[in-house]
Amino acid sequence: MKKKLCLLAALTLSLSLLSGCQKVQARLEIREGNTAYQKEDYPVALTHYTKARKIDSKTFPELDRLIGYSHIGVYKPEDKSPANEKVADRAATELRTYLRKRPNDHIAREALINLYLNSNRTTEAINFFREYLQRNPADVEAVRSIATLYAKQGNFNEALSWYEKITLIDSKNPEAFYIYGVVCWEKVAKNPPADMAERLMIIEKGRAALTRAMQLRPDYLEAIAYQNLLYRQQALIETDPLKQQEMMAKADALRGQAMEINRKRKAAQGQKS
Repeated sequence: MKKKLCLLAALTLSLSLLSGCQKVQARLEIREGNTAYQKEDYPVALTHYTKARKIDSKTFPELDRLIGYSHIGVYKPEDKSPANEKVADRAATELRTYLRKRPNDHIAREALINLYLNSNRTTEAINFFREYLQRNPADVEAVRSIATLYAKQGNFNEALSWYEKITLIDSKNPEAFYIYGVVCWEKVAKNPPADMAERLMIIEKGRAALTRAMQLRPDYLEAIAYQNLLYRQQALIETDPLKQQEMMAKADALRGQAMEINRKRKAAQGQKS
């Protein structure tokens, strides 16, 4: 019995020493990888980080992120070769794996978004955030990311829908309504739909959002300014001359209100200085 206990103790000690040795080796590889990464020698950094993970993957979960970053460093956005695209694939896989373990690492998430955009994979980025939102439905930043990605893709209707979701999730934040209103103005001012009814609907949605922003923050200068601009857009498509004059009068009143708020702000700043 004593012999068995001695053998068991020896085996346990041996495994413990082995484990400790592996951690030391992994740390040395990580240190070499960090040195190479700081020198922007990403292929060498990638080699060391990969070795470290093979030695000890459990102790150092950050290695997924470091390997992903190194792949991003190796990737060349202007190179459309299959080999280079595989580098982007690998970087995305590593960062997605890491973010499943560390979903609140916003820096890593931003790195993944930038990778998707630089490699023209907007749809993949949208799918990533859709999957993420199934687990974290109240994450405003993730919803905002999807809205921004749809806007970059040129899909205005989807972008507007997701910007509207932000106002529902973050309903006490005047900025959420302000951004929604600005998006509506940008659509009708820069790329208006041919259908006048659709254009009017977008204007009314934008005005409603900006009105809510102004209710939440009465001196919201920027919201007032864009409300003025939306009234002017509405005047452009109004066929009734009297209603058109009414729209312009409201726009002028809002512009005057914005100018007065701006004057008071400057006066207050002057008193402080």
